Amino acid sequence: MRKRSFFKHLGSNNKALIVVLILCSVVTFGQNHDKVHLIDLDSTWGKEVFPFPIRFAQNINYEGVEEARFPPEGWSDENHQNFWSYAFAWDINLNKKITEAELASDIEKYFDGLVGDEFIKGRETYKASAVFIEVEGDEMYSVFKGKIKTFDRFTTKELITLYVLVESHYCKKEGRSILLFRFSPKRFTHEVWKTLENVKLKEGVCDE
Repeated sequence: MRKRSFFKHLGSNNKALIVVLILCSVVTFGQNHDKVHLIDLDSTWGKEVFPFPIRFAQNINYEGVEEARFPPEGWSDENHQNFWSYAFAWDINLNKKITEAELASDIEKYFDGLVGDEFIKGRETYKASAVFIEVEGDEMYSVFKGKIKTFDRFTTKELITLYVLVESHYCKKEGRSILLFRFSPKRFTHEVWKTLENVKLKEGVCDE
């Protein structure tokens, strides 16, 4: 996997994890949890692992795994710069380079599932809406910038806009793709993105 410095394009905690687990009834891998290592971060960052199809978003039609990482503090604190700022990586059986439209569709399904389809029913304004633009790319690698509007069911109980930076690696030899997502309600110029810049995929993850 090639290294790219894609931040040139830029212009918590355990409580949060528990909330997600309770509301979404997510089942993790149990004994296999610690064996999943897609993101290169220390243990101060919270970690959860979800298998695909993800239980709360089963209409995302992939097989694979998600590793989600939350900052040591501030994820659920509206007054903290780390509020809703986190990352996750997907290792999925997508045997081609992902497109802008596919990425937007997948993330909309993901966040609608996170909020809860039954909760959204009758509240169309709560449905997620995402847009992505590829800002760098070649046959095997892409960087996308985007944003998603969704409903924050966990903290503010209001609509929230998250800015998103996605690094996508098409592992052609293995017939799969590795995607790293970084999220924050802060614009890309905010200093919280300096923290998110340190969230990186494990070296060689596309070669394993």
